[in-house]
Amino acid sequence: MSEYRNQGVYTSAEDGFRSYLTKVFTRMGIALGVTALTAFAVYVNIMNGGFMLGVLESGVGMIVLMVAQLGICISLSAGLTKFSTATCTTLFYGYAVLTGITFSILPMYYGISTVFMAFVFASVLFFSCAVIGHTTNVDLSRFSGLFMGGLIALVLATVVSIFVPALRNSLVLSYIGVLLFLGITAWDVQKLKALYYQSGSDGTVQGNLAVFGSFQLYLDFINIFLYVLRILGSRNRN
Repeated sequence: MSEYRNQGVYTSAEDGFRSYLTKVFTRMGIALGVTALTAFAVYVNIMNGGFMLGVLESGVGMIVLMVAQLGICISLSAGLTKFSTATCTTLFYGYAVLTGITFSILPMYYGISTVFMAFVFASVLFFSCAVIGHTTNVDLSRFSGLFMGGLIALVLATVVSIFVPALRNSLVLSYIGVLLFLGITAWDVQKLKALYYQSGSDGTVQGNLAVFGSFQLYLDFINIFLYVLRILGSRNRN
């Protein structure tokens, strides 16, 4: 009898995790849709000589957007146990809107077709690694130091490339960026299960962790997309 009872508990827990995972990817998909629609709307506004052209051409405007995005990142991390799930979700979608505004200029630099192809390639790469992260039996946390060290090195190299033309014009950082964030994507998906079971029965904390997990995966996808876009854009210019 206890065997059946344990089996029932296990099945219930697995069903709960699948529901949780569905919420995570649904929110992420909605956020990507919000970003795409915002980017398109602002792009149309810019092409028609609207007010957003002045906002994005202004150095102050871009700084305000970046500071706002950073503020949301900090708020989401700090408010996991303090904010309601609705507040965390609003912050997440607010970040998606701000990202859409900044992305509205990408078609002017790379062309709409290149941006679309980069999105398709990034989607295939992202979801392939997401499946790997969900199904693999390998504990990817053992590579966490490598992932974080690689991320720090990539950020530093990107900053240095601003002052070194040879490095700035090279695609090496873009290829490294794609590979690094593919690995981080698989790791983040695997972490979702650990976070789910660690949250226990606290509905608010569990809901907030679902939002934060969606946010992490959203950032992973955005980074993969940007690096793929640079690679495709460079090839098209050549």
